[in-house]
Amino acid sequence: MKEITNFSFKIDDQNVENYALPPEDPLGELSDFELGLRRFCYEHNQRVIWEIGEIQFTVFFDPDICMLFEDRFPEKIGQLEQGQNIRIDFVESCHITVILTHEGEQLNCQLREFNDQYNQYNYKLDKQQVLAGLRAILGGLMLLASQQGYITIEDMAEFIKPAFSSPMTV
Repeated sequence: MKEITNFSFKIDDQNVENYALPPEDPLGELSDFELGLRRFCYEHNQRVIWEIGEIQFTVFFDPDICMLFEDRFPEKIGQLEQGQNIRIDFVESCHITVILTHEGEQLNCQLREFNDQYNQYNYKLDKQQVLAGLRAILGGLMLLASQQGYITIEDMAEFIKPAFSSPMTV
């Protein structure tokens, strides 16, 4: 397993080609927050470049980050902080799964790539750096969505709360 400290994200240029139709809710099943978040991801569809070790891959606000948010991303961050293992899937744009498991204050990162062939890369990451990076992307995108009027600040605060709260100890 390679020793590294490199775990980062960069929001890049807007993706001008949308392959999907704009989000709709003809049956009225989505909350204003859910629909607003989908619209934000679609209308401000930017590339997000993830870098883990020497591996760099690109995902998009729509559909990847939107699906990540719908897959309870804030709860996953909270679980990681509390010592649970998590899995992050990017199945639409790049067919990559990131599995983070605990080893003391470090995390084992298993990056699996499913394309024409299966590739797996293993790294050790600093847990606090990973938590800070995941929280930064979550908080930054939520803040941008609220500033652009897609979601309310109250809905944003409620949504991201699990990523920033630690269990109380007595």
